[in-house]
Amino acid sequence: MSQLNQNPNTNGIMNEQQYNQISYALNSYCKVMSVPKMGPAPAVITILTGGMITLVIAALGESLLLAVAIGAIVIAVFAFLFILAYRYRVKASQRLNSYLGEDGGRMMISEFAYAQPFANDQFRLGNHYLYIKNGAVLKIDSIVDIVRVFTRSCVGVHAKVNDASGSASFLLCILPVFSYGPKIDEIRKAVMQRQMSV
Repeated sequence: MSQLNQNPNTNGIMNEQQYNQISYALNSYCKVMSVPKMGPAPAVITILTGGMITLVIAALGESLLLAVAIGAIVIAVFAFLFILAYRYRVKASQRLNSYLGEDGGRMMISEFAYAQPFANDQFRLGNHYLYIKNGAVLKIDSIVDIVRVFTRSCVGVHAKVNDASGSASFLLCILPVFSYGPKIDEIRKAVMQRQMSV
């Protein structure tokens, strides 16, 4: 039987202790309950890395202009990556907190207790929400597509989302590059069928 089969009905009544336990489990699973702050660390790491590379290149006898240019490129790349990661985390937490605000998160937290995990628990698919480990919670009806992104050794499966918080793409899971076909078909079919039933 597929790991992404239809979930049981999640309309059961939950007492306060159960609610708190499941709320804690969801918090541990998603790790994006509050909007993250950038802090000074990324800027310090970026500047130090660029500066060290500039000094090393200059010490090797290259011209100072070339060393500074390479250092500046490294700083720009690091800054871009930090900003990209930060935006991803902010969008993820905004979505999660908007869902929590709708009814105190009771429906979402109740559903999380029954949501079925994909292989290695990389994500869980509920009736109304898709839970990404260490990432976002997405409303099923806001997912516009499931896409694949190739690397040399694996395939990343991403959910493209378009809702009130804007458009974004969130990594669902990593699959082996030689055997991703059936799993991606399974994921796309399960999510899109669930979307139609919401």
